[in-house]
Amino acid sequence: MWEYYNGKSILVTGGSGFLGTALVHRLLTSTSVSRIYVVCRGGAKKLEARWKEWMPSDTVRRMCDSSRLVVLDGDILLSNLGLSKFDLDILRRDTEIVIHAASSINLGKRLDGVFNSIVEASQRMFSLALSCPNLDRFVYVSTAYSNAHLYSQSPGSDIQVEEKIYYLKGESDVLEELDQVRKYGTSKAYQKENFPWSYAYAKNLTERLLLHRFSEIGAKEKLLIVRPSIIGPSLRLPFPGYIMPMSSPCTMGVAIASLYPLRTLKIATKMAEPELDVHVDEVPVDVVVDRLLCHLAMGTYGCIHAVSGVDSRIDYKCFIENLRIVRRFPWGVWPVWLKEDWKSRKQFWASRIYAIIGVSFAFSDGKTIALSNRLSDQEKLDLQLFSGCNFDVTSRAESIRYIMDQFAAQSWLAWIVVWLLYSDLGKEKSHHWRSVKL
Repeated sequence: MWEYYNGKSILVTGGSGFLGTALVHRLLTSTSVSRIYVVCRGGAKKLEARWKEWMPSDTVRRMCDSSRLVVLDGDILLSNLGLSKFDLDILRRDTEIVIHAASSINLGKRLDGVFNSIVEASQRMFSLALSCPNLDRFVYVSTAYSNAHLYSQSPGSDIQVEEKIYYLKGESDVLEELDQVRKYGTSKAYQKENFPWSYAYAKNLTERLLLHRFSEIGAKEKLLIVRPSIIGPSLRLPFPGYIMPMSSPCTMGVAIASLYPLRTLKIATKMAEPELDVHVDEVPVDVVVDRLLCHLAMGTYGCIHAVSGVDSRIDYKCFIENLRIVRRFPWGVWPVWLKEDWKSRKQFWASRIYAIIGVSFAFSDGKTIALSNRLSDQEKLDLQLFSGCNFDVTSRAESIRYIMDQFAAQSWLAWIVVWLLYSDLGKEKSHHWRSVKL
């Protein structure tokens, strides 16, 4: 499988982020690519500083010192990525694979607040890819929740989501829909659906636009759409437990619930028995990376899910048991389930932002199961394609404390709670990468 990458030149966006960092590390350490171009605001110094926050200095040094890594000071929000003509010409001439992993993940913003960073940026990346004469593949990193609107349409309690493009009720022509959002900040299709966040709709729209663009030029087999669920700490690479805490929603959830001083927490749901039916799909970041690279190498096109899968999801009981390990108030916290829409303002504020915590999705990952059966036993040994059940907050103590400190810096109440109850959390026994011998 890895032979596919021999001598290839790859352009990666989002290389300083949680997923992008793990992706670049995997490419540098496991493949024989000739070049990895990373577009990063602030260039090489900014990228190196960002990586040093979350990885050992010697690992970062080896990555940055590689002659195969080329960091370009650019911005995907700008025309031509803000690159000089010289850099742009080199990029166009060399690039054979584009992996567009950069994205805004602000769940609280309106559609006009995420449109440029998700939809328009992806249109720019498509245009750039189209100008590369040697383009072989284009990978778009979407989200498994791009089809979260199916929840409102389904009478069931465990929403089945397949690895395919789902079209919307009010959609007539995707280019007309794009034009509506550009002009009015919304679209008829968006107004007729119930997405938990504008972020999910923007990802859905981008998937359909990219499929339309590649189909239009007769090259839809060049497009791979990767849909991760909620990304969590790594199992193995770049090292066990690698994480960027503020980019790990489940870790954020534990930190927020541990700081919350009351006994009850209101959560919207339509499920008859939420304590039995609610599930969260968290997938290790290195599973996402390996699924992406494996499907890319093996020629998969269309949509694939990068998820933990039905048998490895986090259920309500598991989350509560893990929360009890961290939470230090002398009383517990229990959900009050409201028969409300997931945008209801009657909920706890975090329940409204992380709207999917009162639902359950069963994401199909049949394409990865089928692909795994095509691999040799030796190839499987070097890949992390499946996650298993691994939600354990004891290994996230420092990350949870890091998140708590961010809240404490903004709220006097959070500061007092951290000072009174959590002053030693994450310091008793370090699980941070600085304590890991690599």
